[in-house]
Amino acid sequence: MKKLFAIALTLLGFLACQPAFARHEPLALPGRIALAAENGDINKNKTAIVNAGASLGWTVDSDQPGKVALKHVKGDHVLVLNIAYDATGYQLSYGSSENLNYRQTEFGAQIHPLVNHWIANLAKHIGGSRTDLNAAADKPAASGAQ
Repeated sequence: MKKLFAIALTLLGFLACQPAFARHEPLALPGRIALAAENGDINKNKTAIVNAGASLGWTVDSDQPGKVALKHVKGDHVLVLNIAYDATGYQLSYGSSENLNYRQTEFGAQIHPLVNHWIANLAKHIGGSRTDLNAAADKPAASGAQ
C-alpha cells in the first residue's frame, strides 16, 4: 500500500509540474490579412476591427489614423495588440502584456499559450465583422410601405 501511495504521489507531482513547463510557446501572429478588396474602405475596416474586438471583450487602448491598439484583460492577464489597417486589410503586431510570460529568446518571442488562441479568435472575428458590414451596406433600406 505504501508503494502504491508513493507511486501515486510521484505521478501527482509530475502532473502538478507539467503546467509550469507548458507556459511558453512561440508567439503566433498572422501575416497581413486582406479584407474585402471589392469594397475597400478604411473606415469600414477600422469599424470591423473595433467591433470584433468589442464582441470578444477587447477595448480600444489607443487610436491613431491607420493604427488602433486593442487591449484584452482576463483576470490579472493583460495583452495589447497593435493593429495597422488600411482600405485593403490589416496587420497584427505585439504591443505589450502583463503576467503572460512574454520573453524574447534566440528562437523568437515566447508567450503563454492562451495568447495565440486569443489572437486567432480576434482575427477570425474581424473577418466576420467585415463581412457583416458589407452585407449591411448591400441591403436596400427598409421602407414603411407594405
